Order: sequence, then C-alpha cells, then structure tokens
Amino acid sequence: MTEKTMLNFRCPAELLDAIDALGQERYPSETAKHGCDRTKTLLDIVRAGIEALSDGFVVLPVSDKTVRHSKTENTIDIEARFATIEERLGKLRT
Repeated sequence: MTEKTMLNFRCPAELLDAIDALGQERYPSETAKHGCDRTKTLLDIVRAGIEALSDGFVVLPVSDKTVRHSKTENTIDIEARFATIEERLGKLRT
C-alpha cells in the first residue's frame, strides 16, 4: 500500500470552481458534496503540472512575494527575545 500524507492549502474560489468543473467531467460522483472526486482530480492536475514543468513545456513566472520565515528562524528569534527578557528581569531584581 502506498503511503499517503494529508496536504492542506488555501485555494481561491475561482480556482476551486475550475477544479470542480474538471472533476465533474472526469470523476463525477453523486455522493460527493462537490459532485466529483476532488482527490483524483487534483492528483491528475498535479501530475500533469509536474510533467509539463519537468519537460519544459511550461515555465512558472518568478514570484515577487517574500517567503515566510522558517520555524527554525522563528525559534532562534524567540530564544533571543527570552534571553533579553531574562537579562532585563535580572537587572530589575538587583
């Protein structure tokens, strides 16, 4: 059995509508709330996208948005802040 991992992400409504429309054509489902199997639809989209990017058929534009800091950097920042607070508390106690 293949190991599977849950992936959650935010998706704009218009993109989700397009995903559902494609899914209703390819993987219709009368029991699913959205009228399709979203997992199968998204897997097809991701596989096709990876293939297109790998083969060079599609090139993604460079994003101008900044990347969030990693948890490690935030942890170091928090530790530095605690050290500063402890130092100030030590001065107040003396």
